Amino acid sequence: MSEANGDFRVEVISDTKVAVITFLKNTVVDTYLVKKLFFNERPMSAFPCYVSLDTALHGREELFRKLPALFLVALDPFIRMKLTEKVSPDWNDNYKKGKGHCESKYHDNLNKKVASTKTKEGLKLVLISGNVSCFQADVIVNTVPTDLQLGRGSLSQSLLCKAGPMLQKELNATRQETEEEVGSIFMTSGCNLNCKAVLHVVAPDWDNGAGSSWQIMANIIKKCLMTVEQLSFSSITFPMIATGNLGFPKAVFAELILSEVSKFSNSAWLKTLQKVYFLVHLDDDESHKAFLDKFTRWSSGNPNKEKILMVGNTQGIFGTVTCSWPTECEMKIGAITFQVAIGDIAKESADVIVNSTTRMFNLKSGVSKAILEGAGPAVEDECAVLATQPHRDFIVTQGGFLSCDIIIHVLGENDVRKSVSSVLEECEQRKYTSVALPAIGTGNAGKNPIRVADDIINAIVDFTRKHSTPSLKKVKVVIFITELLNVFYDSMKKREKIATLPTFQSTFSKAAYNIPEYRSDMNQQLFRMIQLQPGQSEYDTVKNKFSQTCLSYRIEKIERIQNEFLWQSYQIKKKHMDIKNGHIDNEKILFHGTDAHSVPHVNQHGFNRSYAGKNAVAYGKGTYFAVDASYSADDKYSRPDSNGRKHIYVVRVLTGVYTLGREGIVTPPPKNPYNSIDLFDSVTDDIQHPKLFVVFFDNQAYPEYLITFRC
Repeated sequence: MSEANGDFRVEVISDTKVAVITFLKNTVVDTYLVKKLFFNERPMSAFPCYVSLDTALHGREELFRKLPALFLVALDPFIRMKLTEKVSPDWNDNYKKGKGHCESKYHDNLNKKVASTKTKEGLKLVLISGNVSCFQADVIVNTVPTDLQLGRGSLSQSLLCKAGPMLQKELNATRQETEEEVGSIFMTSGCNLNCKAVLHVVAPDWDNGAGSSWQIMANIIKKCLMTVEQLSFSSITFPMIATGNLGFPKAVFAELILSEVSKFSNSAWLKTLQKVYFLVHLDDDESHKAFLDKFTRWSSGNPNKEKILMVGNTQGIFGTVTCSWPTECEMKIGAITFQVAIGDIAKESADVIVNSTTRMFNLKSGVSKAILEGAGPAVEDECAVLATQPHRDFIVTQGGFLSCDIIIHVLGENDVRKSVSSVLEECEQRKYTSVALPAIGTGNAGKNPIRVADDIINAIVDFTRKHSTPSLKKVKVVIFITELLNVFYDSMKKREKIATLPTFQSTFSKAAYNIPEYRSDMNQQLFRMIQLQPGQSEYDTVKNKFSQTCLSYRIEKIERIQNEFLWQSYQIKKKHMDIKNGHIDNEKILFHGTDAHSVPHVNQHGFNRSYAGKNAVAYGKGTYFAVDASYSADDKYSRPDSNGRKHIYVVRVLTGVYTLGREGIVTPPPKNPYNSIDLFDSVTDDIQHPKLFVVFFDNQAYPEYLITFRC
């Protein structure tokens, strides 16, 4: 029996509940090809009917693995005969990819769970390998261009093909007269997809970490999660929305989205959301690896959950964190405006500037050096006099040539919370309104920056409890590197009003420090030296690398250095460089020779570029590291002690993108002469065949092993 109208022809197969529908117009296919059809008031299921073997055996992307019996009845006899024959493995591989029509629902069985984990709040994170157009979840996320036209990228093409033209019509109804802004999100129904809603996001192109693409994408992810909660849905699927035409490196996107989901899980928003799916295409091996690496780290206990150092009974005194990435963050703490900004404290304008120094108040390195040199010799002379007089662990001098009235000099080695409290009270007593201070203790004193950030904020909280209407209105922490801004931001966010989500999220998960499995337990210590034993695989690895060019030397011992502060600082720098460069191949294992006198300082504080010129300056005033151990074994670098022992460090060094060095430079040169901000990461003696590398930032190198040896 058959029946036709202007759009299609229907042929019912006798004694079955199957009909063959031949469409006469391509435009009506999606309208009629739905899960349920009615013919003569009888419900019927509709399946695609193919006219070629090629399109019958594979859909738009993947080979059908399962075909129902009813599907076969509606086929051309030749095709039906071929489908009943055994398909050889070679033939199967040849037809793995296809360019036919839209995906059928029979791709469903291709979606497979690869890995899963849970946040501490119980939110389940699931890595899925498969086809997003056939996946079932309450919400699916899609990417669209600024004109909201579907079908340009592979993701939106796949969803549009399965959902039908109504998806584009619904999306068109949401748009304005002009093109939409990057960062916008639009919601439609799922149409013929296996979901209740689709969130269409206008995502940014990757800018290699130089601009705001990371922040915009983080905000998009957060808004999607918030939308799920607002709709009281329980699941959401994120395909790889940033790694295609938008150009986000896959490892970077995995880090970003897992970090944002983790933060959302730890927020007050989480109520109905139970599962977050990360869907990776079957053939996307790189994304599979990136997510599996992150999942493995989670399952093994990393990232560690940092304890929040909260002050009791402080609800209501904290405002919202606002940030101008990557230079500044701000929040209100009671009556105080608290700011953290990247800059040069010696060029700040404030009533009071704080200097972090030593007990003799004469530290001439790092930030203290910049402050004293900027203030002028009169301030140095005043420090020298006051240092010999009784004082309260801080002294106050004139501002000299700095743009301030006074300088308060505090001891970097002292308790940061107490030092900052003393500074704030001194400012209030003198009726000053503003103070600028460095991240006290994070330089030569070697304090953990996470603890320093907490202590500074806690000191401000203590102050606001005592002074409800203080004269002091503004406290500004001036920092030198972007990584510290992330640390302060995390500390600020802990205290933000619980119902408020910030407009900016920290670039890095706060405790994902990639601690090697072979490291010994720290036993609640910040520093340990572990002597390796001959015969251990770790010992042999280090020995073999050293002996490649130093066979004539006799190793006395190899020690592993475990310094928590140096390791965390190094890992923060590494993550920043991995993101900026768009890859993770930024680290080299190099050598550094030194004398016995310098060993305790390097073990505790790492490599200090202010010592540049002690042994070499030919390629810049930084810290030098050799490719071969024999270079560092020269007596010029690893001078023997009185007993003939010599010392070489095996060092993790972030060489990143490097260029040729030259004498006199104090930072790497810019990559582009018209962009003085984007610098090379390091310099070398020979770009093609390097023998040494020079770095100019102390957290770019981590001394992992100390080899003590003799000639």
